[in-house]
Amino acid sequence: MVTVPDDMPPDTRFGAMLDNASRDNLNCFITLCSPKQHSREGRLRGAVFGIKDNLAVRGERMTCASRLLENYIAPYDATVVKRLKNSGALILGKTNMDEFACGSSGETSAFGPTRNPIFPGKVPGGSSSGSAASVAAGLVDAAIGSDTGGSVRCPAAFCGIEAFKPTYGRVSRHGLADMSMSLESPAPIVPAGSTALLAKIIDAISGYDEYDQTTYGAAGTECLRSLEDFSLSGARLSVPSNLVDLCSPGIRESFAFAVGKLRAAGAGIDELNLNSARTVLPAYYLTMYSEFASAMQRYDGLKFGYRGEGAGVGEVMKNSRSVLGAEVRRRILLGTYVTSVEGKSEWYEKAMNARAAIIEETAAVLSSCDLMILPTMPITPYPFGERLSDPLLMYATDVLTVLPNVCGLPAGCIPLGGGASLQLIGARNSDEKVVSAMKAFSGVLQNG
Repeated sequence: MVTVPDDMPPDTRFGAMLDNASRDNLNCFITLCSPKQHSREGRLRGAVFGIKDNLAVRGERMTCASRLLENYIAPYDATVVKRLKNSGALILGKTNMDEFACGSSGETSAFGPTRNPIFPGKVPGGSSSGSAASVAAGLVDAAIGSDTGGSVRCPAAFCGIEAFKPTYGRVSRHGLADMSMSLESPAPIVPAGSTALLAKIIDAISGYDEYDQTTYGAAGTECLRSLEDFSLSGARLSVPSNLVDLCSPGIRESFAFAVGKLRAAGAGIDELNLNSARTVLPAYYLTMYSEFASAMQRYDGLKFGYRGEGAGVGEVMKNSRSVLGAEVRRRILLGTYVTSVEGKSEWYEKAMNARAAIIEETAAVLSSCDLMILPTMPITPYPFGERLSDPLLMYATDVLTVLPNVCGLPAGCIPLGGGASLQLIGARNSDEKVVSAMKAFSGVLQNG
């Protein structure tokens, strides 16, 4: 792990961190940003960030880890980036990712896979692989990824750090090349034990944005103010046992040990079976495929990005998209079929009905407890190439992380060691409670 002292002047420290990142051998970054940055006053003054390369940073490349956008320069800042800058943060670079966020391992980037700084030879998780790996390696203080179905929680778990997916609508998606508009949110990643920094980031980037009509609320300091509010004594925690049963023996053992510590600290643990456990993963993927296929229509080679040669418009579009990777093409084709005349009633409408039932059941569970807890990932980090050739195996690794996205709920994760991680899921708009609980849980699990 690389460390740069915190007590250096912010601009000098940024230069030292930029120098470290230029020698990065983990392939965390696709682009390093301009060294001509000066720290402003604000709650994040001098904090150095990595930004996932599907978020716009003005004047810098925004490739989405695809050859299709290899030379595209963002003309404006995403709202989340603008708010970070206004709070005094400095942007070190654009981080590597699965191409167009299509993947759970960090292996599908057109610029090569990200490597795991904690478990050499194992995948770092995805799709926000570079964001997580750069934090775990100490190359940045924090990073912003995007979370569609676990895309920050998965790599945070595999790299032994913390991440948080906000309630849908709390953080603006303006300037994000999102994979699925109804599921995704920009989301922060921080080192283990840095929940106070996480709270500061959430407060800085949250709130209504006129460019994103799904957003709500006002930016403030509620997460930081509420950081000490959660008490494990008397807390009610629900555990969906039939989802935990899907995990590997090692993950189940780590989770059971953590639950035992939480119970010893005074928490009440209620086990239950989630009826929607069997439908949440297909409902998620059918929704995501449909929205992704729609979003990718803009990349036609005519307006921006790579333009292939061709005699007519159809041939130009076909040749422009030929540079897309296999996983991206697979998801476009599946989404196109799901929303076709033949597939709409067969698949899409059923997925929407299933999603409504999942939201209703999950809300009912969370109305009678403080939080739902689960492992973050059903397995520990695995070797490169192990699941890439079998999409169904790769998709199955998302089985525990997609529930909050399907329901639009806040979810955080904290490391348990050895590649295992604990996930905390709260009711809608309970972001402060989840972050406060992350801090309380960390204290018990590390010291209890």
